[in-house]
Amino acid sequence: MKTKARYALMEFLVRQGVRYIFGNPGTTELPFLDALQDYPQIVYLLSLQENNAVAMADGYARAARRPALVNLHVTGGLANGLAMLYDAFRGGTPLVVTAGQSDTRIQLREPLLYSDMVSLCRPFTKWSAEVRRGADLILALRRAFRIAATPPRGPVFLSLPMDVLDETEEAEPLPPSPIYPRLSPDPQAVAEAVEILAEARHPLILVGDGVAQSQAVGKAVLLAETLGAEVRSLSFSEVNFPMNHPLYRGTFDPDGPKAQEILSRYDVLLVVGGPLFQPFVYRPLKPKEGTAVLHLDINPWELEKNYPIQVGIWGDIRIGLEALDRSLKERLTEEQRKEALEKIERLRSEKVNQQRAYEEKIRSAGDDPPMDPARLFLELREVLPPKTVIAGEAITSTGPMFRMMNFSEPEGYFSLRGGALGWGIGGALGIKLAFPDRPVVAVIGEGSALYGIQGLWTAATYRIPVTYIICNNRSYRILKYYMKHYYLPGQGLEDRQSVYPGMDFKDHPLDCASLAKGFGLRAFQVEDPKELKTVLKEALSSDQPTLVDVALQGGTF
Repeated sequence: MKTKARYALMEFLVRQGVRYIFGNPGTTELPFLDALQDYPQIVYLLSLQENNAVAMADGYARAARRPALVNLHVTGGLANGLAMLYDAFRGGTPLVVTAGQSDTRIQLREPLLYSDMVSLCRPFTKWSAEVRRGADLILALRRAFRIAATPPRGPVFLSLPMDVLDETEEAEPLPPSPIYPRLSPDPQAVAEAVEILAEARHPLILVGDGVAQSQAVGKAVLLAETLGAEVRSLSFSEVNFPMNHPLYRGTFDPDGPKAQEILSRYDVLLVVGGPLFQPFVYRPLKPKEGTAVLHLDINPWELEKNYPIQVGIWGDIRIGLEALDRSLKERLTEEQRKEALEKIERLRSEKVNQQRAYEEKIRSAGDDPPMDPARLFLELREVLPPKTVIAGEAITSTGPMFRMMNFSEPEGYFSLRGGALGWGIGGALGIKLAFPDRPVVAVIGEGSALYGIQGLWTAATYRIPVTYIICNNRSYRILKYYMKHYYLPGQGLEDRQSVYPGMDFKDHPLDCASLAKGFGLRAFQVEDPKELKTVLKEALSSDQPTLVDVALQGGTF
């Protein structure tokens, strides 16, 4: 059937099951938008800034576990969205990002806003291409959705020139056929890993985001319990292991001053679904001599990328964990199983006592403002509705949040991946669209919030009922922390007192509540800890987007 390419595109999206387009359009997107008005089953969610559009799509794709579609405006708009595209690429989010392009008949004249957008996106995508003929549009779309959704998942980019969408061509807008990407690891690799694990006296399992992406959290728990292995997370942008489990020992920070000492406790490292290691600052780090390193991942790029390993297991993470656990159960002795159970019970008791002592300390700290971040999360935990999803981008408040909230249910927590700030406001909206029947609460630092504050307009306009909690410590506290604890000690300048230039808002504090009201949200400010719980209850009971700006301690620097 002959049809305009722009209508074939819309037919493809309908058959692909696309419900939302996340975007900020411009003139080069007019053919796209003209066709869209005839397809009311697809909702275009307008963002006032492109990073918010990509962040929304990222949150939606991760929560819905399917590719999300982004529509941006030529070079300028695409460049504005690159920070979140970078995060999506580093985190493995399946996005199909499109941008309108100048008419092919004038590109040689270098028209306004024209550039080689394919090259611009190539470092941050699995595939980047420009569609030069209307006859190729459906082929390109089918390939884009297939590549984005195939593990290791990630974003793709398509440049769509205006004239290409106006061409009339024969089109059969069939979406990609289903594939079944759970590939079993090589049995020999599993067998070799099992022999090493069975002889381990002090094994450590290091879990990454691939565990959650493969829906393998339960399988990771079973393997850890079979071994009696302690577990640490390489990243925790989703729930990769239950925080309340006795074997979970927290996040492993390769930049931390105790990183080398922690590694020295273990004789076998099993890395699952993440990079080994991914530092931010230079600090020599490697497992102690004689430590066996095993690595299971669906992405072969990660296997032995940074460190030598004894066994690399390439395949689906869920299936790989099942195979390891099944073989280990057959291989371990009765005495080894008994030791694993005893270790779990011992660590359970220790963990309960440590948590009780920590909470008693916070409860007894008094009500003087500004409040300790842990006080915020203690009271938030007590008033959250069941099945609440937390979207997190509160960088230095994340530690106390983890300590108090103990995220343990898959799909109960999401945060930014890749390190580029500005995800939280838009990401939370995307998650809410994927989980319309679950409460969604975004916990964001005031500094991070200002990278994506325009997303509040989208929340208000489309009445997406997310509750935003702003952790306002009046500074870029993470920069102060790294200056004091990483950079200066690394330079042998422990006694140097920094004045922390460019890191404070204390002379002109950010008033996120007033900003939220300007965008059309209900908003509250909390400085008195005694008022916190009442305000949280009111905000969480609202059926419209709401923001609570909470004054927190800034720390001693």
